[in-house]
Parts: sequence; structure tokens; C-alpha cells
Amino acid sequence: MSYRPRRPRIKISLEEVDILPFDDRTVVNRFSSGRRPIDQFLKNKAKKAVRRREFQIFCAYLPASFNVIGYYALQLGSDSVRELPANQSNYVANYVAFPAVHLSYLGVHEDYQANGLGKHMLMDAFTNVCKIADYAGFYALTLQSLDAESTSFYSELGFTPYSHGLESPKMLYPIQTLIALVRES
Repeated sequence: MSYRPRRPRIKISLEEVDILPFDDRTVVNRFSSGRRPIDQFLKNKAKKAVRRREFQIFCAYLPASFNVIGYYALQLGSDSVRELPANQSNYVANYVAFPAVHLSYLGVHEDYQANGLGKHMLMDAFTNVCKIADYAGFYALTLQSLDAESTSFYSELGFTPYSHGLESPKMLYPIQTLIALVRES
């Protein structure tokens, strides 16, 4: 199954979109991605999570507005080496867990979907993850897919599933590959 984006309800130019860290000016109550866990996190937990430094959240805005049209959240963590595919486990064979930056959430408001905003924000996330790699060592950018549609979306962008047999697999993008991608663009 291939990811097939819908037609956008509101056309936007990605050059006009600002992606900035979540702050007190951020307006979240109008955000609706059509996916309940993504919407609830932003509306109910994001402010406290940022204040406690549990996540760093970056929001997409159109000029002169602080209404969120998309966002992503990054978090540091680790995961079990046993879950890695055999061809990648040699890298961390002497460890129980591998360090990672986790893409916890990525959502685009329904009205702005199918404009390439999700991919645009993901490239911003890749750039920020590469900046983290300048200061701390880790193996990969990880995420847990929400469903088959998001699994297809992330697979087409280069993420590899590393937990199999699940409808919502864990996926990763090795940091070395990510750094090469960001340097090329």
C-alpha cells in the first residue's frame, strides 16, 4: 500500500511557512489533524511537556499568525538492541539499548494536508536532529507509526521498520544516513 495524499483544502506556499519552537504565543485550540492522539497531545499536554523539558515541540505557522497548522515533537530516549534488524545490530552489538532521538509526534492540520507540509516539517526535524548529533552521540532518529497510512508515509521517506508484526511498527533512520541526506539538500 502506498501513501496517497488527499487534495489540500487550503493551498499554501511552503516558503511562507515559519517553523518555530512552541511558546506562550502558540494557539493550539483550532488545531485538528483528524488523528485524535496527535490533536490531544498538542491541545492538552504540549505546554506542560515543553515547560518540563520532556519534549521540544516545533510548530508551523503562516505569516502574522500563531495558529498552529502543523507541529512535531522530539524527545531523547533509547530502545532495545534486540529489536534491531540483523544487518544493523552489529553497530551496537555490545549494548543492551541504543541511544536515539525520538520523533514522538508529527501532525498537519486537516485544512493544510497534501501541500507537502508534513515532509517540509520532517526535513526541519532532520536538520534539528543533525544539530543534536553535533553535541551528543546517538544511533538513530526513531518513531512509532500510528497506522498503516503513516507507516507507508515514513517508509517512502527512508525510515525502516524495526519492530515487525505490528500494525504500528517502530521505525528508524540511522543518524549517519540522516546526516548525509541533510548535507545533500
